[in-house]
Amino acid sequence: MTEPYPGEREAARERQSHVRHELRSPLAVMYPALSLLLDGSAGDLTVKQREYLELLERNAGRLERYIAGASDSGWLDCAGAAVEPAAVPLGEALEEVLAVRRLGGQEGPRIDVDLSPGPLAVAWADREQVRRIVANLLGNAAQYSGGEDVIRIHVSTSEDAMSVCFAVRDEGCGIPVEELPHVFDFGFRGAAAREAALPGLGIGLWVCRELVGRSGGSIAIRSEDGAVTTVTVTLPAAGASGPR
Repeated sequence: MTEPYPGEREAARERQSHVRHELRSPLAVMYPALSLLLDGSAGDLTVKQREYLELLERNAGRLERYIAGASDSGWLDCAGAAVEPAAVPLGEALEEVLAVRRLGGQEGPRIDVDLSPGPLAVAWADREQVRRIVANLLGNAAQYSGGEDVIRIHVSTSEDAMSVCFAVRDEGCGIPVEELPHVFDFGFRGAAAREAALPGLGIGLWVCRELVGRSGGSIAIRSEDGAVTTVTVTLPAAGASGPR
């Protein structure tokens, strides 16, 4: 496991502990309120209202599982949850994440998805963890993009059909060459994030790398200062690593 970026160890530990505490508090209020609404205590629900409330309940459950996956010391423990590999069509996983963003009213740059012609890109991985990787990468890309920028997601299958990949490309500020070796380090925050006082713990890309690695995949980043940034995730194809 990669050590935290020098000078960030204790600060990252403290931030992580604080976030876990702050996230647990609203969950304790959300669950009873959602339960009362869903059982009709506040009146009859329309089909669409029930759909939205059930979406909120599912995502509150995901958030609770993410918090539970953190170690008692305050370090995010990506090994805390079991990996349940299955066939995951990447196009479907992307659409699920985008649907949550739309229903949540998340504003930001336009997101375009490009599915390469040919075999359907189906990964052999944990579906929930794939969604989490996608959500993290889209969140990062949106944070560093302007309102007129476009985030592009390219999905493809390798020529030998042994692996699938998706690449998230943003038109933001880019990453200086000297920072590139550290972007997957726990607690690392680049100069652009610090100067702009952007929110974040510096663990998003670290989490992505850990989750990708647990599925036997790889993650890479390409960028230049002031230019576009592309993060590419490669995962085993379902036919190559598990039952079709």
